[in-house]
Parts: sequence; C-alpha cells; structure tokens
Amino acid sequence: MQRTSGKIENRVLWSAVLLGMFLGFAVVPYEAKAQADYKRYYDEDNLPKVHEIFQRGRYDIVIQICDYALRRGQPSWEWRTLRFESLANVGRYEEAVEEAVETTDLFSDELGALLSAHGMFESMGLREEAEKIYNAINIAAGAVPEKDRTAQDYVYLGRAALVLGADPATVLEKFYGMAKTFKAKGQNIPEGLVEAYLAAGDLALMKDDFGQAGKEFQGAFKLAPTNPDVLFGLAQAFMPSDRQVAGTYLEKVIEEAPFHFGALLMLTESSIRRERYDVAKETLEKVESINSRHPVAAAYRAVLVELEWNDHVAFELEREKALSVWANNPEVDHLIGRVLSDKYRYEEGAERQLQALEMDPGFLPAKLQLALDYLRLGRVEEAWPLAEQVGKADEYNVLAYNLAILKEEIESFASIRSYDFIIRMPPNEAEIYGDRVLELLTEAKLVLGEKYGINIEERTLIEFYPKQQDFAIRTFGSLGGEGLLGVCFGSVVTMNSPGSTTAGKNNWEATLWHEYCHVITLTATNNKMPRWLSEGISVYEEIQRQPNWGQRMTPRYRKMILEEEALTPIGEMSQAFFNAKDGESVLFAYYQSMLVVEFIVEQYGLEALRSVLTDLADGVLINDAIARHTIPIDRLEEDFAISTLSLAQNYGPGVDWRVPEDDEVNPLITLSLASYLKKNPSSFWALQTLSGKLLDEENWGAAADCAEALIDLLPDFVGFGNGYAMKARALRESGDLVGEAETLERLAAQSDEALAAYHRLLEVEFEAESWSEVIANASRAKAINPFNQRLHYCRGCAHAALSESAAAVTSFEKALLLNPANPSEIRFRLADLLKDEDELAAKRHLLDALSDSPRYQQAHSLLLEIAGKDPQNKVDAEKEIIDPSSPEEL
Repeated sequence: MQRTSGKIENRVLWSAVLLGMFLGFAVVPYEAKAQADYKRYYDEDNLPKVHEIFQRGRYDIVIQICDYALRRGQPSWEWRTLRFESLANVGRYEEAVEEAVETTDLFSDELGALLSAHGMFESMGLREEAEKIYNAINIAAGAVPEKDRTAQDYVYLGRAALVLGADPATVLEKFYGMAKTFKAKGQNIPEGLVEAYLAAGDLALMKDDFGQAGKEFQGAFKLAPTNPDVLFGLAQAFMPSDRQVAGTYLEKVIEEAPFHFGALLMLTESSIRRERYDVAKETLEKVESINSRHPVAAAYRAVLVELEWNDHVAFELEREKALSVWANNPEVDHLIGRVLSDKYRYEEGAERQLQALEMDPGFLPAKLQLALDYLRLGRVEEAWPLAEQVGKADEYNVLAYNLAILKEEIESFASIRSYDFIIRMPPNEAEIYGDRVLELLTEAKLVLGEKYGINIEERTLIEFYPKQQDFAIRTFGSLGGEGLLGVCFGSVVTMNSPGSTTAGKNNWEATLWHEYCHVITLTATNNKMPRWLSEGISVYEEIQRQPNWGQRMTPRYRKMILEEEALTPIGEMSQAFFNAKDGESVLFAYYQSMLVVEFIVEQYGLEALRSVLTDLADGVLINDAIARHTIPIDRLEEDFAISTLSLAQNYGPGVDWRVPEDDEVNPLITLSLASYLKKNPSSFWALQTLSGKLLDEENWGAAADCAEALIDLLPDFVGFGNGYAMKARALRESGDLVGEAETLERLAAQSDEALAAYHRLLEVEFEAESWSEVIANASRAKAINPFNQRLHYCRGCAHAALSESAAAVTSFEKALLLNPANPSEIRFRLADLLKDEDELAAKRHLLDALSDSPRYQQAHSLLLEIAGKDPQNKVDAEKEIIDPSSPEEL
C-alpha cells in the first residue's frame, strides 16, 4: 500500500468537499425561479462563491468549477477570467494566455473581461497583445451609461482610465470616489464597494504612499474584515512603518487563505530579512506546490542561494528559472536587487537594478531603487537624476517627491572636506561642532583601520540631519526609524544631528565612533556580515576608545541573564535583533553581541576576530567562520554561556537583589523602609527607595549617607536612580559644594550621558576657577549637546585663563553664534584675545560690542588702547565711538 502524507490527504479531501458542495448546489432546481433565465440565476448565485474560493488560493478547485460551468454554457465572462487567472496561478501560463485571447474575442464589449485579460498580458510581458485591446477597452468604457453605473462599474472605469493613461488623482475622485458613494445597508454590501477601497489602496501602494494605502484598506476592512486581499493590503501598507502590525495582518491573511501567494511571498521576504532561511524555503515550497514555475518564488530562491551559500552557479540557475515565463521581466532582477540591498549588499543590488533597466528602461521601481542604492553607496550625483526622472514620469510617487525635497535640503548643507571624509550638515551646525566631527573621524580611521588592517582609500560620506523625517527618507527611503541615532551603509553614514529630537539624550561622539567602526567592518567583509557581529564589534570598540562609552552590566541585564534566560545562543544571535519584542530587548541584543566579541578577543585573540571578518568577505557562513578560528560553535556557546552567567553572578556580589513582598515593608513610610533596611542592610531596593524618600522629605544629611551606602554597595551602577546623583543633590542642598563636585565627578567618570552632572560640574569648577576641569566637563557636555551656549563660553574663559588663545577664540566665536544673552562681553573678550594678532578683527568686535552696549567702558578703553598705537587711528577710533552703531569699513 502506498503511503501519503496527512497534508496531502487533507488537501485532497478538502478539494473534494469544496467541489462536491459547489456541484451539488449548482444542480438543485429553483422552484421559485422555474420560469426565469436559469443560467443567469446560476451565475448570480455561484460566481460570488467561486470568487471566494479564488481569493483563498484554491485555484485548482476554481479551474474544475469553471470547466464545469463552461461545459454547461454559462454566459458570464467571469467564468473565463477566473479560469485563465487560475491557470496562470498554477503555472499553466500558455493555456492561460490562450484562454485570455479567446476571452477578448468573445467578450470584446465587456470591460471587466478586457481589463482582466490586459492585466494578464502585462504581467507576462505580452505587450503586443495588451496593446491590441486598448481600443476595445476605451470603447467598452465609453459604452457604460452614466445613469446606470454601479459601484463595480466605477471600479472598472477607474482601472480602465489608468490603463489608458489617465491622471491618478482624477481616477480616485471621479471613479473610485464615486464607487464609495454607494453605501452598505447592514450586511448588504453593494458589489464593487470593497473593490473600490482595494483599488484605491493598490494605487496608493504603487505610488509609495503607504499612509494613504493604510486608510483605504482600513475602509475596506470595515466592510470585509476577513477578506484576504483586504488583510494583505493592510500588511503591505504597514510593513514599512510597523512590521509588528504588518505581521499580525499577514498571519490573518494566511489563516483565511493558506495559499495566498502575496502573503506567502511577503512572509518569505520577511524570513530572509530575519535570516530565517529555513522558514523562507518552507514558505516557498507552499507556493511551488501550487505553481512550480512562479517567477517571484524563483527570484527569492536565487536570493536565498546567494545569501545562504554564496553559490553563484545556483543563483544563475534560479534566476534563469524566474525568467523562463517572461525572458525580459524586469521585476525579477528588481526584486533580487532590492532584497540584496536590504541585506546591505548595495553594489550587487545596484547591478541588479541596472540589469532590470536594461530589460525595460522605463521600469520605474528599478530606477527608484537604483537611486536609493546610489545614495547609500555615496554616488549621490548619479542618484538625484534617477529620482528626478521617476518624479517626472510619475508625479504622484511619494518617495520620488520626498527625495526631491531631500535633495533641496542637502544642497543647503555645508560640506567639510578632508582627504578621507566628506561631512555634510546644516551650515549653522557645521560652525558649532563640524571641526570636532572631523577630528574624531580622523582619529577613528587611524585607530580602527590599523587595528583591523583596513585602509579605506575612498572618501567616506557622513551626513547629519536635524530633522527626523529627512534622516528617515535618506536612510530608509520612507518615514520611520524613530529611536535610531545613526546608520552605516558601508561608505556612507547617516546620523540624527545632536540638534534633532535626540538633543541632550545621547552621546553623539560615541555614536559617530560606533558608526565609523561599521565602515571598517563592513568594508572588511564586503558588507557580508550579520548585524549582530557588526553591532557587537562597534559597541566593543566604543568601550576600547573610552571606558564610559558603550554598554555595561546593569541590574536589569543581570536579571535578564540569570532569571529570564535572555541569552541567545551564538549560532542564533541574529534572532536576538529580529525577534526583539521591545526597545529593552534590542539594547540587550547589542550588549550580548558585544560580550560575544569581547569573549572571542579575550579567549582567542584579536587576530581570530580579524580572520572571521576575512572569511565572511570570502562568503563563508558566520558560524563556520567563527568555528574555524575558535572552537566548534556548540562548545563556544557553552563556554560563553558559562562566562556570561559568571559575569552576571559576580555583578554586585554582596548585593541583596530581592524585592520585598508588599506585606514586608511599606515604601511610602520612611520608618518602615529604615526598619526593613536595618534587617537587610545589603538590599539594593531598600537603599535606592529610602534614598529617594529621604530626598523627597528634604532630609539632606540622611539622604547623602543612604545614597553613599548605595554607591558602596554597587559602585558601577550609574543608571536611573543611581546613588551618585542622589548624593550630589543632597550635598548641594545642604551647601556642601565641594562634596557635590567630588560626587558628580565620580558619576561623570563612569557615565557618558550624565548631561546634568556635566553642566553642574561646569558651573562649580568655573566658580572655583579650576580651568582644566572646566574644559574637561565642557567637552563631555558638548559630546551630548554642542548647542549649549554656556559651555562654549565657560570653555573660552578657561582656555583664555590658561593662555591658550587660539582655543579660547574658537570657543568664544561658537558662543557668539548661539545667541548669548550678553554678546557684547563675548565680543570684548574676543577683541582682547585678538588685539595683538589681528588688530582689524579686534576693532570690529569692539565696535560691534559698543553698537549693542554704547556705555561699555571696558570696550571703550580697549578700543582706545588699540588705536593708541597710531595717533591717526586714535582720532578715527574716537570718531567711531561717537556713533558705534554705524561704523565705517576699516
């Protein structure tokens, strides 16, 4: 006896049931309609059911039903369109084309039939056949009486208008908009109403207007919440901005229609993006079980063999298979290139787009993707004309429009150039921190390049964006990316400016170092490295550059490791990023990636890590590359887990981490907290909670003591609620400014984002005239928010006091650019610094100071002092002092 799988048995059984139900229903006579046109009633009753079967991907069933209906001589053209669309979907393309041609001959006046055939011809590159029916479509569209039009008629007319080149906005208003005026009455939904929303949503997707697409599909969802095409439209609309929501809709599509090609192929791409290649292949098998010749499935197969096995021969075979249905199908190479670019392989992605454009020079999706690829490769001057061409050809394309706006924004940027770098940012920002960007990048290239044996000869492009939306369009090609500080593409880095919404929250210098490390490692591997390794090396190198950069063990991470089993096996590290359920999980993925890199370097040396990168460049898979230069991956995972568990266990070895139950202590009552702490003197929770409670009660002395005990218990902890910040506040309020400064300095040494501490230290040290400390804390603060005028002023004063005139001038000039409250004083200080080296500039600063503050006696005196060197200059100066608001050119 031959044995079959349960899946096949179930599928055959379901097919038989569906077909039997349909055929059984079809032959039952209708007594109430005995005198009517039975064939017409047959179509009206059964076509909706067959459409539903078609939507759910059971094309084999649809073909059988259509064959039966046509043998009966059923008159509706929909039997034929359903049949040829189903034939195409099961890979019987030649039969589908033959059926479509016959349909256009038999139903040359039926607009719906002509549109279905036209779509079939276009999808297979049969442009001659498509052009043959243009005139028929036009005539059929014009023949629909306006007074008798239904919602479905308006949808057909809209689709016809688009085929004939009508303006999309007109189509939305005159046709799809009119179709939407037909309203549902209870469960009675007019035919064509859902289709109107679907058509409008699809049109928005074509224009990359995902927001509008989402609105249209949500309108359809209210009417048909289980319609697979509606759910799939929502998945497409949300994918660029919210993959979690998109994934939920995608799951619902597959629940309703397990063989929905669009959903299965989207799931395939999502799996490839997440490096779940096994899932991607399983999903493709479902598509191929229905259509073994599906071009898009074969294109994804080509991507998989390239990414997973670096098998160029197999890649070409799969690509040829994808092109077997239509030899010049530009969609094949466009898709392959787009997915490769999504995996940071932009050179190969661009090559694919060029191949697609060679097949069809007017294929706009490839042209637009090529523009994005060129932008990410730093070939900016080649990118803009392509985006402009798309914008002219399709003025409603949202991405092309956004790129045009971005181009204008970038053209307004200042450029700072060196032999190694091109740095672009707004001119006002370039004057404030552009020099520091270049200084840090130059250091990073020297240090990291030497460390990893990489000499980058071409210039690296670095761009800073003050607007999140511009950063998103430049980086992702769409809005989104909130929370990301910077992105590296290889030779191009884009960053949110410290003047953007991230101002005062993150250390942009650490981010810049992190991103340039990506430049080094992506170059070393030809962009063939998993995200986790790239991020792990970058965080690791942050810490090597400055110990308080990067990430460290925290109480929360300790708990995640020891109590929540949050560690991911090294062989599956990519999933730590892809499956992260929230921001905290993402940050932990960064941290664990760093720990893995640190472990490899400490146990096997830096050379082992460098050798892994070399192997990746040669196409070796990550786990194989690691095993080659360390030990087998399963043993490495075991050793790493032991090491990391030990690290977590030894973090705060004397700390009592337990959080008490509600009946053990009342956190709102100080005496209750103190009593609990007395019994549990090593309780982290009790010390932290009691310190905060004592601050609230303004019991400064006790708060300082309690906070110091917290510091002694866990000196490495500088997160929210740390002992340093609480103790410093208590000391400040009690008047102990020296003790406050000492405590804040301990915090500043360990934290790279303690902006409030840096600012407070700046003021305390400024008052104490501790000039070296002023400069150090001004530098710390500038690494977070360089647009604080006060830090530049204090730094200028410190440099001046240390007789570092050039540095003082630079600091004061920056302070002057940031709208200081007293610009006259800064101009006076600049004049005093410049009087011996640049008398002309000194006089100009003094005259500007006097223009704002005519009674500024020190400025008067200094101007006369400068002028006193020459009697004539003294006379001129006295004249200018009389009317300092209108100085003549000197």
